[in-house]
Amino acid sequence: MASRRIVLATQEGLRAMDGSPALDFPLPDAVVTAGAVRGRDVAVIAGERQVWILERGAWRKDASASLRLNCLAWSPDGRLLAGTEGARVGWVRDGDVRWIEAFDRVPERPGWDTPWGGPADVRSLAGSTDGTLYANIHVGWIVASRDHGETWRSLTDGLDKDVHMVAAHPIRPEIVFAATANGFHISSDHGSRFAARTDGMPYHYQRAVACFPDRDVYLASTARHDGGSGASLYRSEDEGRHWIRVDGLPAKLDRNINTHQVGCLDGGRAFVVARDTQLYESIDYGLTWRRVGDDLPAIHAILVV
Repeated sequence: MASRRIVLATQEGLRAMDGSPALDFPLPDAVVTAGAVRGRDVAVIAGERQVWILERGAWRKDASASLRLNCLAWSPDGRLLAGTEGARVGWVRDGDVRWIEAFDRVPERPGWDTPWGGPADVRSLAGSTDGTLYANIHVGWIVASRDHGETWRSLTDGLDKDVHMVAAHPIRPEIVFAATANGFHISSDHGSRFAARTDGMPYHYQRAVACFPDRDVYLASTARHDGGSGASLYRSEDEGRHWIRVDGLPAKLDRNINTHQVGCLDGGRAFVVARDTQLYESIDYGLTWRRVGDDLPAIHAILVV
């Protein structure tokens, strides 16, 4: 397997760990908020409404959207899915985002909301190795499709409604897990039933979750509240039944470790963003961390390329 590295989606284009421009992205000053990787292909959101794709070594602008784009995910059959403001999802193709009407008709949609009274968002997307697609609604649980996006159903049993990130296990398709405003939630049956697991965490407000591809070690961010006071990173080796705080991060973070700001690689390497502009690395499956980047442009997402 080819070695993998991280690329940072930042306020000033795509950057390497040392802050230098990465992947010859043609819009070096554009705000890049999220992305998705499939093999050597990379898709990113630039300027909130454009999708750019790196394929066979060349970049192209693939689509412009009428809504703000929040997240991307590749489906197993090679299609690119986008999630947006207003809680919509669509396929990126032919220069546009083609909205999925079946997603718009999910019965629970009228109950989706936000604490401030605005419309809900699709905050993150995840694809499982068996083809299942997951979209987290902020605020409205998780919506899933097991037939390549043809039909969608809400996953609510045991799950907190206020979900901030959904993730699929890298190799075990039955497992899906989430960061919520009320702690870590995990399902071992494709989301039919979730369990909340927060033992060892003094605070339960979460924005980010991840799992290593080659070992069942989970990472989850926590904070006292949505302002990020007391934010830290926790680690579990038993699918979230028990958590311990990691060593090496700043003791008193004043802002959240946010959705998409944790990334895990094979061999125990992992990266996390602190204070939006600092990058930390672990080489022991998240036990200990050291700072490897500082004063970077604000980092919105970690991409494993």
